[in-house]
Amino acid sequence: MSWKNLSIVLAVVCSWQAWRGCHHECPVAPPPERETCVKLIAQHAWDTSEPERPAPPQEDEPPVEKPAVSFNGIALPAWTAYFAPMPGEDLRSYRDRMMPLAKAALAPQRARVARSRDDFAAAAHLDSSQRATLDKARQEAADRIEEKVMGAFMNGDFNPATFKPMTGVALARDVLDQVDKANAQFMASLREDQKAALAQHPFDFGDYLLFGTLWEDALPN
Repeated sequence: MSWKNLSIVLAVVCSWQAWRGCHHECPVAPPPERETCVKLIAQHAWDTSEPERPAPPQEDEPPVEKPAVSFNGIALPAWTAYFAPMPGEDLRSYRDRMMPLAKAALAPQRARVARSRDDFAAAAHLDSSQRATLDKARQEAADRIEEKVMGAFMNGDFNPATFKPMTGVALARDVLDQVDKANAQFMASLREDQKAALAQHPFDFGDYLLFGTLWEDALPN
C-alpha cells in the first residue's frame, strides 16, 4: 500500500470517529440522593426577614421627691431642716441645740463692730456721755425690736400654715422705724465735726445694733 492510499484510509477513519463523537449521546448523571438535596437546599436558603429586636426595658419613672422643708409653700433645701425644730423637740431643747451655732457664726461680726465702735469713738473724740448715749440708743432699740418680734411669734403670725408676706412687711416696717429712731437719737448727741468724722468712718449704727446686741438673751429659759 502506498502512502497515498494509507493517508486516504486514515482520513476516512478520523472522519468516522469525529462523526461518531458528535452524534453519540452523553450519559446522564444519576440524580443525587434525597438527603444530599436537602443539605444543598439548606446551605443556599437564607432568611430575608428582619430579626425581631428585643423590646427596650421599661425604666420605672423616678418618684417625685417631695421637698423636705417648705415655708408657706416654698420649697427649701433639705439641709435647712436641721435648723428647724425637730418633731417632738420643745423650745428649750431647740434653743440649746442652736445656741452654739449662732454664737459661733456671730462671734467674728460682733468682734468687728466692737473694734469699729472703739475706733470711731477715738477718731471722733466721743466723751463718756456720748458713748453712753450710743450704747443706750442701741439697747433701747433692741429691747423694742425684741418685744415686737417675740409678740409676733407668740401670736402665731409666723406660723408657716397661716403666714402671709404682708405680715412680715408690717413687722419689718416697725423694726426699721425703731432703728431709724435710735440712730436719730445717737446722731443728735454728736457735734458737727463728729458727724463729719462719722461720714468718713465705716462705723454704722445699724450694723452696730444688729451685731452688737445679744439677741439670744431674749429667748426664754
